[in-house]
Parts: sequence; C-alpha cells; structure tokens
Amino acid sequence: MGKAVTGLNKPNETNNFYPADDKWDLVEMPVIVSTVIEEGSAMSIEISSNNVTWYITKSGVENAAGSDFVGILAEPIIATDDDYATAGKLKWVWIPRSIYAEAFFTVGAGTFTAVDVFKAVEIHSDSYWLAVDTIWKGARISWYISSTRWRCIFNLPTTETA
Repeated sequence: MGKAVTGLNKPNETNNFYPADDKWDLVEMPVIVSTVIEEGSAMSIEISSNNVTWYITKSGVENAAGSDFVGILAEPIIATDDDYATAGKLKWVWIPRSIYAEAFFTVGAGTFTAVDVFKAVEIHSDSYWLAVDTIWKGARISWYISSTRWRCIFNLPTTETA
C-alpha cells in the first residue's frame, strides 16, 4: 500500500502550497534531491550545468535560473524513507492540468495586499511560498483571501538556460 497523500481540495497539514481547484492530477515523478522536503513544496525541473536533467527538485533551488514549475509535492520526503538517498526516487506530485490551475499559499514573510492580485512574483528560496516584492519567474497571484492566505497560478516562466 502506498503512502497517504492529501486529497484534492482538502487542506494539507502544512502552510505550504496545495491545489485549490480540480485542475490538478496526482502523478509519481522522479526526484533528485537527498534532503528533507516538506509536503506542499513547489517543485521544478532540475538544471545542472545549463542542462535539464529530467528530475525535479525544490523550486527555490532552481527558480533563480528560471526553471519551470512542475508541481506541488504531495508527500513529504523524510530522512527515514527507504529510498531517501536514491536519485530518481518516485514521489507523488500534484501536476497542473491547465495553466489556470490555482493553488493556495500562505504568506511566509513580508506583506502582500489586495493590490498585489495579478502580480507575478518569484517562488521563495525555501519553496514553501511566494516572495514578496519580487517580479516575474514563479507564479502569478490570482486571488486575495486574507493578509496571510492567497491563491496563485503557476503559468510562468518558460525554462531559461544559458
């Protein structure tokens, strides 16, 4: 039996990203990291020496290089996993079916206000939320809920390699 994952439209136990509508598919994806990653982390294509490896990793690691958002990690990666240090280990990831798929997120640092709706910002370096006062690369804020809760779409960017 596989590990339990958070169901669609059901809040997970983290304050990180999670799907906000039915435009997401749950898929097993190959992950390259050998580090603990929380459920709800934004995941992107790994870029190594200007090459795409076809593995995914935390978005905050790759987002500065402009790598594409792939999905939201639907299960935690923990040091006690049997496959913890295995390159290409398969983990469950929520993959958007549409460029309009929305995700919830929590503001982790700084302040977004209602005027930030439609602003495009970077995924924070820890991959758990969006970075305040940044531009482009990452996600577009789509809906104001409260000063700490928002919705976004990940229709940005396209992969940029040298």
